[in-house]
Amino acid sequence: MAAATKAAEIDTATGVNLGGWFVLEPWITPSLFYQFTGRNNTENQVAMDTYTFCEALGEDANGILTKHWDQWITEDTFKELKKRSVTWVRLPIGDWTLDPYGPYAENGCMDGVTDRIKNVFTWAGNSGINVLVDVHGLKDSQNGFDNSGRASKVTWEESGEKFHHWDNQEANWMGPWNSADSKYDNFNFANLQRSLRVNEAILKKWGGLTAFKGFQPVNEPWAQSDMSVLKDYYLETRKLVRRYSAKSTMVVHDAFQFDAELWNGMFEGDYEDVVLDHHYYQAWYGSDTKTAQAFCDAYTAEAAKADDFKMPVWFGEWSLATDVCAFWLGGFNDANTLPQQECVRTKCPDPYIDGLPNVDADKKILGPNGTMADGKTGPPDNAYVMSGNCTVDSAFFSDEDVAKIGHCAVDSFKNHVAATFFWTAHNELEAKWDYIRAWDMGWINQTAVDPKDKCDPWERYMANPKFARATQESQLQFLS
Repeated sequence: MAAATKAAEIDTATGVNLGGWFVLEPWITPSLFYQFTGRNNTENQVAMDTYTFCEALGEDANGILTKHWDQWITEDTFKELKKRSVTWVRLPIGDWTLDPYGPYAENGCMDGVTDRIKNVFTWAGNSGINVLVDVHGLKDSQNGFDNSGRASKVTWEESGEKFHHWDNQEANWMGPWNSADSKYDNFNFANLQRSLRVNEAILKKWGGLTAFKGFQPVNEPWAQSDMSVLKDYYLETRKLVRRYSAKSTMVVHDAFQFDAELWNGMFEGDYEDVVLDHHYYQAWYGSDTKTAQAFCDAYTAEAAKADDFKMPVWFGEWSLATDVCAFWLGGFNDANTLPQQECVRTKCPDPYIDGLPNVDADKKILGPNGTMADGKTGPPDNAYVMSGNCTVDSAFFSDEDVAKIGHCAVDSFKNHVAATFFWTAHNELEAKWDYIRAWDMGWINQTAVDPKDKCDPWERYMANPKFARATQESQLQFLS
């Protein structure tokens, strides 16, 4: 039975990712990482992900994380999402949650995290929202990204003022990566077995809760993953899901290979309660896309590929960003892609946690400095705080254009995809990566927005600064 038929039967579900909450990403919560700007790393003083956050702050890390866990997403967030047609949330957690190691285990860095995760199921249940638990970060990294818990691998020059990540990217969860030959010489089956034990622990602890409806054992394993090993890992995890949470859906990521021939045979015709997860971001794919209609056509073409799969397809991550301008999107003071259009600068957001330092507005550029994939070129200006300003998406597309793109995306999903999950529920700065603000802007909702729920003028300014460009005093004029 084709995936499109399955999608029609179950109706496309609307989901949202709770990103940046239990797995830190500097571009989602930049003010949490301001404290590391202007530093060098001669004594491991710079954090760019969850692992180094615990490492750099030591005994102070847990206190800040506890405030973050209690403030970034709350029960009110679930209520607001429900009002905006959300029926699922995808909950990224780390494999260190129940089995901490290294800095996660030191100084009680993760103390209290399981209590907050349990709250998720209570809040979701109260709001009638299903929870997909996503193991977003794994030991030794499954993709080398900061969203795996630890950017891998990062090396620092002797001065401590310049680091290399993108030219060193590697993923060692599956085994030691041979960068010279671009392959795995052997596999770390002990690490894979540990991951299966972590999956079992998660399913035993939370899999029987009413709101627990889905489980994803690894987020975004990179495209260089060994497919045979990855498929075996998925098959073994499915046995655990059926044992401990039989009512739940097993979700497998496509490892950036959205290819029906690769995945259709994995479950040997038994596709009950399994779905394929595909992530689609036009921010990286739009270099030749200069019109809103071209973006629409790309969404239609990408979603239609789901029809070729024997299992239903979920778009587990997507957003409305049309460029890579979101501040720190390529990592803390880092980048792996050049913007296609001029990014817009706006005031960096004030910290949402009391007591954390703000950016130093007197400094033109705040280091330390990363490098592009060539290992030599520094990242573009949008990777840095400059005179107290951060970047948001370019103003190349109008508000009406963004709404057209968003509605095209939603229509495409309804025709081909069983569920979608916007990334993310909330972003501290960028509205095109923020479901609630994108909805309130009219970009993705297909029902009227209650006036009392609409963005205030400042939120509208942050969502698309083009509206505020009439004069040099545009921000004050716009807010008046």
